Amino acid sequence: MNQKKGYTVLFAEDEEIIRKAYLNFLSYYFENVIVAEDGKEAFELYKKYNPDLVITDIVMPKIDGLTLIKMIRQNDDITRTILLTAYSEQEQLLKATELNITKYLIKPVRKQAFKEALDRAISQLEKINDSILSLIGNFSFHKKDQLLMYNGEPIPLSRNEQLFISILTSEPTCFFPIAKISEQFYLRYNKDLSNDAIKSLIKRLKKKLPDKLIENRFGMGYRILK
Repeated sequence: MNQKKGYTVLFAEDEEIIRKAYLNFLSYYFENVIVAEDGKEAFELYKKYNPDLVITDIVMPKIDGLTLIKMIRQNDDITRTILLTAYSEQEQLLKATELNITKYLIKPVRKQAFKEALDRAISQLEKINDSILSLIGNFSFHKKDQLLMYNGEPIPLSRNEQLFISILTSEPTCFFPIAKISEQFYLRYNKDLSNDAIKSLIKRLKKKLPDKLIENRFGMGYRILK
């Protein structure tokens, strides 16, 4: 890490001296660092700021670190997490594995080990960002899973609706005439859809969307808005 990353990091630690030391270290690498004194405060800050990375001690007042990450994982598989602990029991390691934790570090943590954990989290975040396309408003499209999200929640789509969104997002801001959409369905997915079938698909899809996401311009076709 040679320059500050534009990610938001939440660091949770109940001991003030340790908290300040980590805050100084993290502020050197990240533009936005938020700190919490206990697990309950950490979860409230998580909901408020939606951080990219959460670093937490396992032993904290009110809500422990494992429970905090478990609460985050109920609706969020994207935020990266690093768990700090003085324990090395197999049971704790197994629980951490189940929660998709980026790194499990035994205290006292060596600076090099901590930097390597941060590098791994950043690498994972960069891969996630490459696979997620931000769209207009609070829409996003997860290319790998072909999920259309709104305010962080997936919009239930049929398979053909997913494929239609995937076609439009392949060239964001470009207009796709009906004929080209039909061609792409056949070339990419071996699906032979008539013009009328595609128009009906788009009509049904628009009814599912809470805000305008797809623009139709006469003589040009359809495009997705960023």
